[in-house]
Amino acid sequence: MGLTRNQVVIVAILLAGATLVVLNQTLLSPAYPSIMADLQVDATTVQWLTSAYSLVEAIVIPLSAFLIGRFPTRKLFIAGVSVFALGSLMAAFSPFFGILLLGRIFQAASTGVVMPMVFTVILLVFPREKRGSAMGIVSLVIGFAPAVGPSLSGLLVESIGWRSLFVLVTALAVLIVVFAVIFLKSYGEFEPTSFDKPSVALCSLGLLGLLYGLATITSAANIGVSVALIVVGVVLLVFFVRRQLKLEVPLLKVDVLKSHAYAIVVVLVALLQAALVGTGVLLPIYLQNLLGVSALETGLIMLPGAVLGAIMGFFAGRLFDKLGVRRIVIPGALVAAIGGCGLVGFGLDTPVPFIIVIYTCLGVGMQALVTPLNTWGINTLDNRVIQHANALQNTLNQVGASLGTAILVSLSATSTFLFPEMPALEQAMAGDRIAFAFTALIMIAIFVVIVAAVRDTKKEPSAAERANALRLPTKADDHIAVDLAMNKQPYFVHSTDSIREVAQILATNKTSGVPVVDEHMKVVGFISDGDIMKYIGRSEGAVLDATLMLYRATDNENFMQRVSELLDLNVMRIATKGAISVESGSELDEACRLLAEKRIKKAPVVSEDGTLVGSLSRSDVIRSTMANLAAIEALAKGSKPANA
Repeated sequence: MGLTRNQVVIVAILLAGATLVVLNQTLLSPAYPSIMADLQVDATTVQWLTSAYSLVEAIVIPLSAFLIGRFPTRKLFIAGVSVFALGSLMAAFSPFFGILLLGRIFQAASTGVVMPMVFTVILLVFPREKRGSAMGIVSLVIGFAPAVGPSLSGLLVESIGWRSLFVLVTALAVLIVVFAVIFLKSYGEFEPTSFDKPSVALCSLGLLGLLYGLATITSAANIGVSVALIVVGVVLLVFFVRRQLKLEVPLLKVDVLKSHAYAIVVVLVALLQAALVGTGVLLPIYLQNLLGVSALETGLIMLPGAVLGAIMGFFAGRLFDKLGVRRIVIPGALVAAIGGCGLVGFGLDTPVPFIIVIYTCLGVGMQALVTPLNTWGINTLDNRVIQHANALQNTLNQVGASLGTAILVSLSATSTFLFPEMPALEQAMAGDRIAFAFTALIMIAIFVVIVAAVRDTKKEPSAAERANALRLPTKADDHIAVDLAMNKQPYFVHSTDSIREVAQILATNKTSGVPVVDEHMKVVGFISDGDIMKYIGRSEGAVLDATLMLYRATDNENFMQRVSELLDLNVMRIATKGAISVESGSELDEACRLLAEKRIKKAPVVSEDGTLVGSLSRSDVIRSTMANLAAIEALAKGSKPANA
């Protein structure tokens, strides 16, 4: 994909780390019955290995922006994977459940930092025009991990024991750290973000209270405390949201939920995560404790759903581009609802092939929804807030996973006081049916909401339609607006980008310069190929100068080292600040006069508040003039244009 050798190495190491932490999330479920037996805990307790993991990850994800802005990506990645290895080692040799849970918390904290950083850096490495394909490959590689996780887990648990799972991920984590120390380099420069302690406290305590209350509410002795914790948790989260709306630089930008479509997507995907992760925890317990299936067989039963689900998730994004959202998500929601309803039919004598079919329907249906829904929701937002939307989505997904696990496992435990006279095996089956029925209700609700509320957005107008919509003067004395001639889809770079990314954009798109924008799409500068050449050709004190180029051109290692240092500089180090710009709606002849007087080839076009809306170059003016030549000539003769 046009990457340098160093960039390929960076992507490979980062993907290895991401694949490991994703594998770790799905590796443990088939081992739950063995852990319960070995450490003498029940299902309500063991589910905290998943619930606490998701909860801690949800808390840490919003903090990742602060950490990425404060520490170099290389150090942050190495530290994150090292903490992951430490947590895995603690879990592998844990003498009791508390140490095992602490190890999982260490793993979760690391995952909450590593995953956002990996995706951020990979997006920076790839040129903008290739990021869609890049993320497709990334999703496919990472999606492989949850597909093989249950089967691999079952094999290891059956042959060696559940502790071998953590020994395996510890060894892999140490290996990745070694490669990162040797080969990984920091990539990109990021603006520091604020660390709001009250926001962290409100978010953490609110989620903890809500989750713990839901997880313990099935215990009759603690029901009062549980309800109180739920109420306190909800109140704290409300205060957290209110604080984010007031802060100039919030920890989590929640006002993106003002978009109706995006708010629907956030709720739907969080519910999907709740059902998927919760069922993924409950199903192995049902298979092994009630049906007597081995851990290996459990993994194999779950394998088709995971593999086909990963493949469906990869292709669903492509189908979305061709068919729109509705044609993909309605069939997907229907298949998922059928799978959810099929769970209710599970009993003590259910054939294994039926379980495989139902779980596969559930997995494939869910994965057919996630990518199209996320893309549809994101497309309704302004590009300036997409990064905040992704952070919010990831956080709420983890919250959904945590809550789903807690609720489903808690519901399965309700049978102990709802049916106290039942035999133990039938009582456990009744509890599982209650939990599975809740999953079915979630999937039916998702199907109904999708049918009622998810609509294809209007397609972008064609080039011909856009041309016909442009304002042409209706009289000979009218002036032509800049908007008629400007490029409405200009290339640009962010103020956090490197010179390497600028060079890639200039070379790939054969343009001489691009505006530089901040996180709000406000123009803060302009960088051209002349700025780069001027910097390279600087005299004493620069990374490279003309003398060095002449005398050291044969010293390839030194030359390439210096060029590499230049390319890794932040764009604002050499960009022209306070760039000359043209205001949208201004007259084209005035803009032409400005380009001529300032002797510049191109200028950004901005709105009244300085937001980038286009670009205007000499070639844009000539091209627009020639395209509308007939209309302009007609005006000059005093007649009316044909399309006026």
